[in-house]
Amino acid sequence: MAPRTSPAKIHGYVTKLIKASLIKRPPVWYAATTLAPPSPTFLRERDPSSKATGAAHPFEAKAAKASGAAESTITSKELTRSARSQKHLRWKSERPKLIVYPEDRLRRRFYEDHPWELRRPRCLVESTGDGTRHDWSSLLQKGRSIADLTGEDVIRYQLYLISTGKSEREAYSTATSEFYLYRAQEETEARAAKAQAMAFGLQPRRSFVMNGLKREEEALREAERLASKF
Repeated sequence: MAPRTSPAKIHGYVTKLIKASLIKRPPVWYAATTLAPPSPTFLRERDPSSKATGAAHPFEAKAAKASGAAESTITSKELTRSARSQKHLRWKSERPKLIVYPEDRLRRRFYEDHPWELRRPRCLVESTGDGTRHDWSSLLQKGRSIADLTGEDVIRYQLYLISTGKSEREAYSTATSEFYLYRAQEETEARAAKAQAMAFGLQPRRSFVMNGLKREEEALREAERLASKF
């Protein structure tokens, strides 16, 4: 809790205590405050950055509006009372400005409509080529396969379509339509490859669910076998 005594009065109080022999040795700050007395208020001084821009302190603007620029003298007691009662005049901490990119809104909408795209594995290491050079006039980049398509490609492609004059809705419809075609082509190729492999005698690998069910059945049989002994 902040003290209610003005900082300028502390030096006088300590001086009286020294004269009355209540304090044998003055504090270490006593000599410094004698040469440079403290400020009569706890309020902050003008922000150094506001001197360059010419912005006035909020308390100075309030005083100038009330009594004129010539009569801006305010006692420490009144200034302290105004600082406590008028909270809207207190200084606010400096915060960085929010950085917003145009593709943030597009990315938010795409992943709200396609949440399962976030579960697809993605390689973050560029193995070949320069990752900064892309021709977003087409969704599928040159030298990349359909399996490499991600939601970020759709967002970049949509941003390019918007730059050509299309509205955000039209660009979203065009980009997602092409994206669905590539996804359907990828699933068709995967099913054809699986059918071809099974035709040559490849046994499909069990899923984690099937392996769990098989272990559960084995555990139940073992439990029945042990229970039959008793």
